[in-house]
Amino acid sequence: MHHRYDKINIPIELLRTLVAIAELGSFTKAGGALKLTQSAISAQVKRLQQLVGSEFFTKPGLRLTGSGELVLGYAQRILAMNDQILLLSGAQSRGQLRVGIPVSLADYALPMLLRQNANDQGIRQAQFRCDVTEEMLKCLTGGRLDVAVLTCPSRTPNNVYSEWPDQMVFACAPDFLLSPGAPLPLISWPGSVSDRVAIEACERHGVAYSIVCVTADCHARRLAMQSGLGFAAMFERAVPPQLKIARDYFLPPLPQLTGGIYLREGLDPRPVEQLEALNAIFNPTATTAAASAHREERKVANMR
Repeated sequence: MHHRYDKINIPIELLRTLVAIAELGSFTKAGGALKLTQSAISAQVKRLQQLVGSEFFTKPGLRLTGSGELVLGYAQRILAMNDQILLLSGAQSRGQLRVGIPVSLADYALPMLLRQNANDQGIRQAQFRCDVTEEMLKCLTGGRLDVAVLTCPSRTPNNVYSEWPDQMVFACAPDFLLSPGAPLPLISWPGSVSDRVAIEACERHGVAYSIVCVTADCHARRLAMQSGLGFAAMFERAVPPQLKIARDYFLPPLPQLTGGIYLREGLDPRPVEQLEALNAIFNPTATTAAASAHREERKVANMR
């Protein structure tokens, strides 16, 4: 870009660098993701700060200043639109959606998605990403996902397709018994919504607990429960047949959380049938024919 445009155009690579630093938490990680040296990352941040006329990060540390937060929000929106333009001749023009699914509901949802696609009724030509809510929120805001199913996100995206209440419960092995007076054994998923909900409930109601297993792997977590190690908080509708919903008197009550389907800014919500298919699977309050059929399938599966 010619230098005469320096005062009226911000090079988009500078904005991408700022977003990468904010999302990854360090200059080094941002450099690795963008294939740039740390000195190049530092130079880009310095140039962007000079163009805007303010500092973006506190010293020491990498916390965003008020100006940094403001510019980051604009940068994420600009990048989302930039990436969408680049997709016009690619996957998006062929109807492909980049869809984010929460890890906590993957076992519940993916089999149904696959069956729908096999019957040519689901979200065709889609790319699925399974991750935790906060990571998918970053990808949605940054334009790397078109649609995301999020549970209790730290901030609510502007483009809402549907929202619903989702009840959390404690789950454990069918034959699990807790010794009287023993602390509640919790199977922990560090940094997850379910972990936060379980621990906050115990502390609010004065229930003693201990962490007996720590894992970020959903299957390892389920095996720990099946083996009788302890309890974990789960969405009620996602408790598999191999486990039971624990309703013992000593368990603290767990809340309802808000879940929803959120769209990337600027995304055309058509074709509607693709989003309806996703809504039928995830939204327990959906009233479409597809949703009713899905609930009937789940009822039959749970009776087997």
